Amino acid sequence: MAGDQVVDEIPKSPLTLHFCCLLRHIGQSNIDLRILFLMRYLLITLAIAFLTGCSPDSTPAPKPVLEIYTSSSTQPWLAELYQCAEQNNVLLSISNPGASDISLRLGEPENLTSPSYKIDEEEILVVTHPQAGVSSLTLTQVQSIFSGQVVNWIEVGGSDEPIDVWVYADGDDVQQVFNFNVMDGLKVASSARLAVSPERMSDSVGNNPGAIGILPRRWKMGNTHETFVASETPVLAMTRSEPTGGLLTLLSCLQK
Repeated sequence: MAGDQVVDEIPKSPLTLHFCCLLRHIGQSNIDLRILFLMRYLLITLAIAFLTGCSPDSTPAPKPVLEIYTSSSTQPWLAELYQCAEQNNVLLSISNPGASDISLRLGEPENLTSPSYKIDEEEILVVTHPQAGVSSLTLTQVQSIFSGQVVNWIEVGGSDEPIDVWVYADGDDVQQVFNFNVMDGLKVASSARLAVSPERMSDSVGNNPGAIGILPRRWKMGNTHETFVASETPVLAMTRSEPTGGLLTLLSCLQK
């Protein structure tokens, strides 16, 4: 019969075998029902072919991954860095300075050998506890305090309170900017106490009535009083080599 010939010509895929079994079970007398099952089979087959044909031939290219490093003072720029990365389909991974594709820091290092690009500016401030009793300081007074020549606030018109000097480690970018622009070759007093980050500096000065320290403006917070602007310094994005591809795109976004 014509129905039998049609069934015999269908390729023997698992789906075909399933329908063939159904057709044989229905019987040769139920021609209309057999035709209905054949039509449903063809529709399902066409739908599968359509979906298969519409699926992508290949997976999207993976996003480039860039290793980044920020000094503690430049962490406020991390949000902007991640925003630029998202806008330009770049993934970021935190790394150490030696292995990073891009590093953020305040001011130029002493021996600059790699490409660097200015993305912003930041002020470096000298801050005190409000109870120190001084509204502002001169450059000479700041030098005298940080070098240990002045040890009590009363010597610079403040309260009768011993001065507690806070600085960063010599290799810290903020300390390097401060030493270059303020100290002018003078050594920081050996009695000065070390803060490991701007956040710790802010807390230490804000909690000690006799304290004085150094903060980037974006880190000035809490119970601290601005007494002197040490410098206005560039925020630098440094790379190991001339930037290309995703790194170049990221830098261009940061400079806008």
